[in-house]
Amino acid sequence: MAQCCLNCFTDRAIIELIQREGNITRCSFCDSDEVLCVDPYKLTDLFELVLGCIVEDALGNEIQDVYVDELKIVSETVRRPYELISQIMGDVFNERRFSLNEGIVEYQDAWNAFKNHLIRENRFFPNNSLYGKIFINEINNEEAITKEATVFLQTVDALSRPRDNGSIFYRARVSESALGAHEMGSPPAEIASAGRANPVGIPYLYVAEDFDTCCQEVRPNNGAKVFVSRVIAEKDLKLVDLTAPKQKVALLKFQEEEIELTLKCLNLLQQFSEELSKPVLPEKSQLDYLPTQFICEYLRTISSYQGTQSYDGIVFNSSYGSGQNVVLFSDNTVTIEEPIAHTVTSVSVEVEQVLS
Repeated sequence: MAQCCLNCFTDRAIIELIQREGNITRCSFCDSDEVLCVDPYKLTDLFELVLGCIVEDALGNEIQDVYVDELKIVSETVRRPYELISQIMGDVFNERRFSLNEGIVEYQDAWNAFKNHLIRENRFFPNNSLYGKIFINEINNEEAITKEATVFLQTVDALSRPRDNGSIFYRARVSESALGAHEMGSPPAEIASAGRANPVGIPYLYVAEDFDTCCQEVRPNNGAKVFVSRVIAEKDLKLVDLTAPKQKVALLKFQEEEIELTLKCLNLLQQFSEELSKPVLPEKSQLDYLPTQFICEYLRTISSYQGTQSYDGIVFNSSYGSGQNVVLFSDNTVTIEEPIAHTVTSVSVEVEQVLS
């Protein structure tokens, strides 16, 4: 009989079940060898937890598409995802079409309205349905906090990841004159310009997980001089990982009645992540960054919720290759080493045709 392994899935609840009940053998679906595996039918109960979020839809997709493409429960390492889902869910869903219910995208639609509200209507005292449900300012008042806000905060905390004291990041600046370590940190508040994550006057420290990404993010010209510093964490950090929200949250660990609301929050965070990762364009108005700045400031200030450790920053995908960027809310949590000068010897450009 075919066996599936813990490498076939991204959801922690499924992985933990396989760790408890699996036997070491070869996986039939991702070809991992000598790994804990179970019969696919043992996962049926967990997979059925999300059926309340799925509706039959003649214009929808096969049930396998919903689990693989929409819910992101199956790992990209699986070679035959449709066959795997079929063995887990059985034949009852064959020849039928499904989609996530319309309510799942509610927050995505509300996010677009919220962005417009912040930019064009009221950026200091927003009066918007999404703000009223999620972005409340009384998170420590159990009587005031909404169910939606509670699940949103739980979802954010499920995306938090520790980075150990001593972890290394990279910070780059383009300059023709020599720079010292004291010039590689966040700018002073009085001259801090707005960025994709930080509002004007509130400096964050933008760093990258690796040297190459760090250099690409400053968009140097060929022949430019780039100064790069190693940035060392001086304490254990707690970062919100927005690189792949749907794959990083153990959706099936939430209570069944919270799964739909959690999916709404994940869709919102996924959209937020994608906007953070868009290339910074010189001609783009600073007003366009207001929505992402708003959420970053919210994440910076919700840290005392139910006694959780404060968030020190966020991680998101770079628009250059497969690297990752890190935004630290304060440079007091790190030590910045003396920078080393480098000269840019080549710049690569890739283009694709714009389809009308």
